[in-house]
Amino acid sequence: MKLKNIKVRYLFENDVVKNLNSHIIWKKDGLSFTIYKNSSKFVNVTGLKNLREIEQQKPLMEKLFAQQITSVKIDNIFFSKKDYKNIDMNSLYNYLKGNKNYFCNYNIELFVALTLHPKNKIYPTILLFRTGSYTLMGGKSMKNIYESESFVKELIDMFNKEKVCNKEKLDIS
Repeated sequence: MKLKNIKVRYLFENDVVKNLNSHIIWKKDGLSFTIYKNSSKFVNVTGLKNLREIEQQKPLMEKLFAQQITSVKIDNIFFSKKDYKNIDMNSLYNYLKGNKNYFCNYNIELFVALTLHPKNKIYPTILLFRTGSYTLMGGKSMKNIYESESFVKELIDMFNKEKVCNKEKLDIS
């Protein structure tokens, strides 16, 4: 599992842009910066790849807007893992319906991934694909993200069609 993106909100004491009529978006060094007209004390930054980059951006923005940042909040952490397995998605969906920790959504006509929305918002939303690839979005701590990763790995292991086929071959011989 690799960290792909961090979205951070930097809060300034005063508006960073006065009399903003619409939102402002600009890109620099692979990062996207956004200021919304209804929250012009915030600068939202996406594309950060590690926690060190969050700290590196802070003095640059303080200099750019000539004021101090009062707080920094991580809004979203995005992890993903690419794989090439063959997951039995219908059986997995039936297994997860009514799960006490997640709302499960799977409609192949609308979206190819099985989506697991956590009932407790400290955990990330999980997108699980037929290939065994998955994405974790959100989460409030690394501990919760690692718990979710462990949960997804168990599901992939349980519903991996290739593993089931190999098990059946072993039982027959």
